[in-house]
Order: sequence, then structure tokens, then C-alpha cells
Amino acid sequence: MKKLTLAYLFMLSIIFCSCDFKCSIGDSRSAGKTKPVTSEDNTTLNGAIIKNDIDLDVTDVKLKEAYLADADFRPLAVNKTGVGEKIYLVIKMDTGWVKEKGRSFIGASERILTSEGRVVVSADDIFKSQEMEGLDATDTKDISLSALITNADPGVNNFEVQFRVWDKRGKGEVKGKYKFSLR
Repeated sequence: MKKLTLAYLFMLSIIFCSCDFKCSIGDSRSAGKTKPVTSEDNTTLNGAIIKNDIDLDVTDVKLKEAYLADADFRPLAVNKTGVGEKIYLVIKMDTGWVKEKGRSFIGASERILTSEGRVVVSADDIFKSQEMEGLDATDTKDISLSALITNADPGVNNFEVQFRVWDKRGKGEVKGKYKFSLR
């Protein structure tokens, strides 16, 4: 029984270590053709360009664009990636983060879940290390959050990423989710 428990814990540790998050701020490459969101689609996203079936809620900020991209920041036509290949969520802001002396103080979180709802990785505050000094306000207009599946259980090919980017000095927030599958 003890060996079975140890084997189970070992497998769980591999699963929890099999995904990775990265994030960046600043300029990222622009997206291709899309249909802009209109006020008839979603009043809080009026005028924003949303791709890749990203489900978004926006509060007290104005979003310009959101899409998924590959490691070279080329927009993805379909929400698919391979094991060991990064998939990026690119969020381009128009306005909204509070600025103090040219700095913005934002937080970001991500969770990756399997299609069965099992959490494989959770990152609570990706920008926590910049909490005291903040980030250059210009750089916080383009945010990218990445997920990397380094190892997947057999038969587990579909994932959901839940994300949230928020203003630590104001009420601004962008949150949502998207789904992707492995090739």
C-alpha cells in the first residue's frame, strides 16, 4: 500500500510540474484579419478585436485586442499547440490602468485545467515581483501570458486556461478563459 501511495504521489508531482507559465509586457506583433466586436455583441468590449474564441469580461479598462499566438507571436488560426510548444494569450490595452509617476501596478493569474476540470497548474500573481516598483505604464499596454504543456497524460488533449489581469491601484480588470488542444 505504501508503494502504491508513493507511486501515486510521484505521478501527481509529474503532472503538476508538466506545465509552465511565462508572461511578458511590452510590444508584441500585431494580429491578422478579424471581425471587431460591436456593441451588439458585448457592450463592455465595444470596438475590441477578439480572436480564438476567447471569453472575456472587462471592467473599467478599454481593451483594444486579444488573441492567441505561437512562440514567434504569430496569431494562431486554430487553438492547437504541441507538447513543449508555448501558446500565448496576447492582450492589447487601449486605456485603463492607473498610472502613478509613469508606473502601473498590475497583477496577473492563470490556471490550466484539463477538460475534466482537474487543475494541472495554478499561478496566483505572476507580476508579484514588480509589486513595489510597478511596471512602466507604456509597457503594460501589451501583455502576454503563456502556457506550456511539457508532459501530458495519454488521452488528455484538451485544456482550458482561466486568466485574470487586474490593476492593483484601481478597479480595472480583464478576465476570461480560452480552450486549446494538443496536436
